[in-house]
Amino acid sequence: MSEAPSGGRRGMSRKSFLQGTAGAGAAGLVIGGGIGYGVGNSSGSSSSGSSGGGGGKKKGTLKIGSASPITGPYAGDGQQMIRGQELAIDELNEGGGVAGYQLELVKLDSKDQSPDVMKTVLQNLVSQNVAAVFMPFCSYTSVEFPIVAAKKVPTFHVNTWHGNVDWVAQHNATNIFEGDPSELSYGAGIVSVLGSLMDAKTWTPRNKTTYIVSSNDPYSLNIAKSYQSSITKLGWKVVGFDQFTVPQANWGGVLVKIRDANPDVIVFSDYAAGDEAAFIKQFAQNPTQSIVYQQYAPSIPQYLQLAGSAANGVIWSTVVGILQNDPIADPFNEKFTSKYGASAGFSNAGDQYDLMKIWAQAAGFAGDPYNFDKINAYIKATPYRGVCGAYSFNHTGLTCIPYPDDTPDPSIGMPHLTFQIQNGKQVAISPEPYTTGKFQLPPWLQ
Repeated sequence: MSEAPSGGRRGMSRKSFLQGTAGAGAAGLVIGGGIGYGVGNSSGSSSSGSSGGGGGKKKGTLKIGSASPITGPYAGDGQQMIRGQELAIDELNEGGGVAGYQLELVKLDSKDQSPDVMKTVLQNLVSQNVAAVFMPFCSYTSVEFPIVAAKKVPTFHVNTWHGNVDWVAQHNATNIFEGDPSELSYGAGIVSVLGSLMDAKTWTPRNKTTYIVSSNDPYSLNIAKSYQSSITKLGWKVVGFDQFTVPQANWGGVLVKIRDANPDVIVFSDYAAGDEAAFIKQFAQNPTQSIVYQQYAPSIPQYLQLAGSAANGVIWSTVVGILQNDPIADPFNEKFTSKYGASAGFSNAGDQYDLMKIWAQAAGFAGDPYNFDKINAYIKATPYRGVCGAYSFNHTGLTCIPYPDDTPDPSIGMPHLTFQIQNGKQVAISPEPYTTGKFQLPPWLQ
């Protein structure tokens, strides 16, 4: 992964950057979230207006498909996904709907995203003539993709698995959009964060050793192996590499080996909140002198509920996350908390909200929610600034690109966010200009 040049951005303040993005609609970047979302109208403006010409004659109800994990190991994440979708639909309906239609969310359980389940769910949704499909997690085989590709139904996922991106590129699909970068950024991103801590002298490794724990699914293994490759090139030694099958609650055997190795860094690659929370609670009973990185799962509220104070000091990252102290994300957070009585997590509530708004904007622009060719072309061509940062799909495989990993431009790249849990709070420590605090040595290293 090439490093982004810093150029003149080094002196850009968070305030000036956010002020710039808030006014970017005039330059072609459509603004979303709480500030408003454009759909194209007779005045030619793309940064203001209703969601889809809802002021016209009412046309009835439009079904929108949600294939989200309602049960199973990812149900905590699934709840966040559905709530983000629901909140967006509530706002759209209150604003008059989309192209004269009120929206109805059809929710089907994708469970563990096995190929058979995903095929059945997608066939069900397509048979109901849905105008769009939101399947945040999908299978690793892409076996369900032909179902929506054949109909060109606008379809959105955040599966973060590069194999899905490859399928879209190889089959020249025009309607399957990945609302985040693929997992390829994670491994090198971990190494980059560790390097920044060493450069700032806020942490110094004792002997440059690391231990890797990964679930055995392709996504997690890709991240783990990418990290392994990147860190060993810098002269580090991998002193352990363990794999497991989700879900996993008992970490006694793995922790015996970790405590014997006492590595500088433990990297835990998984995305199930229960697995990662159980690990850090058991680690905290007798911690090693190690930085602990846990990938993605701490973004889910369930993680902190389960891990409690044992999570303080953990660092984690996500290639799609809700921004903090942000003029677009903050109104979303307020509405979410008001509706559900609890704050949103840090990833999938926000990306589903954004993706629903992206679709609505395109359908409103088309004027007909079943003009799939026009809607898909608009989505591909039009960058969008939402609660999770910038979405731009005009890339191979219709996926977003990460900032700063693959682009130095935060107006078109989605921020690859790294957080540290400090006193039960999530503090963004990378990248600028999205940071809200600085790294602190974990309690067990002080």
